[in-house]
Amino acid sequence: MPYVLRYQSMVGAAALFLLLAAATTLALPTAVRRMIDHGFAAADGQFINSYFAMLLALATLLAVSSALRYYYVITIGERVVADLRREVFSRVTALSPSFFDVNQSGEIVSRLTADTTQIKSAFGASASQALRNLILCLGAMGMMILTSP
Repeated sequence: MPYVLRYQSMVGAAALFLLLAAATTLALPTAVRRMIDHGFAAADGQFINSYFAMLLALATLLAVSSALRYYYVITIGERVVADLRREVFSRVTALSPSFFDVNQSGEIVSRLTADTTQIKSAFGASASQALRNLILCLGAMGMMILTSP
């Protein structure tokens, strides 16, 4: 967390776009339902055009917010891993030569690379998808309770 908190503005932007993408995803089925229910029932074709335009606007908002969420999450992950690598490298280079007599340097470098890659993977896409799915689940449950208590 100390590494992530260095990028508070980016974390805030990622959270904002995460919430916006989840809310838009939850709003899309409602927009489709209203387009079908009200658009086709009207004798005037203007209603279906306005609902279709709203649906298109929601799809565009979803695409933009999802892309920005992904950008911010991946960028934060890359920066955190770069900070970790920099600090671990400075710590390893400060160790005594006797440490390298006991431990193989190739194993240390391999471990460093593998561990930071795992951290980047866990923090990057996996955490973002888990948060998105949690928000979608809570939002869907809330919508179900509101529509049919």
